[in-house]
Amino acid sequence: MEFRMGMSPEALAQQAMSTKASPALIALNNMLVLSTHELQQLIQQELEDNPALENVDLEPDETCSRCGRPLIEMLCLYCVHEDQRLAEAERSDYTAAGEEDEFDPLMMVATPAQLSEVLLRDLRASLPEQDYFIAEYLVGCLDEQGFLDANTADIAATLTIDEDRVIAVLLKLQDIAPVGVGARTVQECLLLQLRRLEEEDVRHPYVERVITEFWNDLAEHRYGAIAQALNAEYDDVVEVREFIREHLRPYPLALSGEGSARTNYIMPDVIIRENEGKLEAEVLMSDRSFLRINPLYQSLAKRGREAEAEMSSEERDHLSQYVARAQMFLTNIRQRRETIRRISEFLIETQEDFLRQGVRFLRPMTRAEVADGISVHESTVSRATANKYVQLPNRSVIPFSHFFTASLNVKDVLLELVQNETRPLTDQELVELLSERGFDVARRTIAKYRNQLNILPSTLR
Repeated sequence: MEFRMGMSPEALAQQAMSTKASPALIALNNMLVLSTHELQQLIQQELEDNPALENVDLEPDETCSRCGRPLIEMLCLYCVHEDQRLAEAERSDYTAAGEEDEFDPLMMVATPAQLSEVLLRDLRASLPEQDYFIAEYLVGCLDEQGFLDANTADIAATLTIDEDRVIAVLLKLQDIAPVGVGARTVQECLLLQLRRLEEEDVRHPYVERVITEFWNDLAEHRYGAIAQALNAEYDDVVEVREFIREHLRPYPLALSGEGSARTNYIMPDVIIRENEGKLEAEVLMSDRSFLRINPLYQSLAKRGREAEAEMSSEERDHLSQYVARAQMFLTNIRQRRETIRRISEFLIETQEDFLRQGVRFLRPMTRAEVADGISVHESTVSRATANKYVQLPNRSVIPFSHFFTASLNVKDVLLELVQNETRPLTDQELVELLSERGFDVARRTIAKYRNQLNILPSTLR
């Protein structure tokens, strides 16, 4: 801050105060960052802390029995519109009518099956019935990370059967389970993953020997000793280390993401859908309830202002404090929703080709460009899009950040070129092919994108 000679202390204080954000602005900025799920948690906390705020559930007679939307004078305008549209379409194929219903993202979230249930189902389909009890015991011995938390000899002794039968069922379990599940050690887990990578023609000549014979040396960074034992170069051992870091994981379920205890689902904060040929954005909020200021608190606060003698100063302060807090909270929610809606509609206008035709048509864009388009500060756009997801018309869910990642279309073309190559293409050849398609990308950038896409160099493909 610049201070000028001759400025009075009052002027300096006023200038200092002008740069300080108000509590209302701070609260709004904090609310903008929240996802829909986090906002619901904040609303629940505010409902518990502020008696002047209440959540009113819509009564059954206030909602449409068909779509659940609020009624306006006992009439659902949405259903009336849909009935008229269907009547005008004069469909002959009534079985396809359900495809035009409004999409509910919750319909795509199935009740997740436990990993143990899936494994047992698949094992029963591939094992003779007399081995079912072995499969059940082995699955029961898997820990949360997917390792077999028991010795095959001990299992055989417990079940009073030959150990070879236990090992045969274990091999079948390791074959059908997510890669690495059923391993007894970290080394075995890595080797199982390596076998799967080799089936996809992703390999390195020294990795298997290093894992099986020199695991402790690798952990203690004795690369020179490993290179000498393998009759290889020091850099070859460094490549082994990088290969393991890039392609392998020490825990089975950390790799597959198929934990038996929890499953995470991404719910969109905004849905972009097509309606009569036009793309529209909807910021998700509850259609079954709405927030409002408690009528009793509102009435008492008004009475306190009009007739001060009827209430003590403490009662008036209590009422005015909580009512004002509720009003600011509701205002911030409305402003948050309006900001996200305006950003979404601007993205529809500028990225319609991407929304309709895919990532190849993504136009490079910055948050500053969006901020300028809707006349807000760039930091507001950053907060409003942080940690939030949007559902596209094709029903895929992506983070808002994808709209501001210009490299996505380049990566998509790069992946296609590698997948369709008849021989391994070098990075320089990929640069030239991308240039022919209108993408001016440096070779070092290709290498970076290739690593991000888990594509090996041409010498290892």
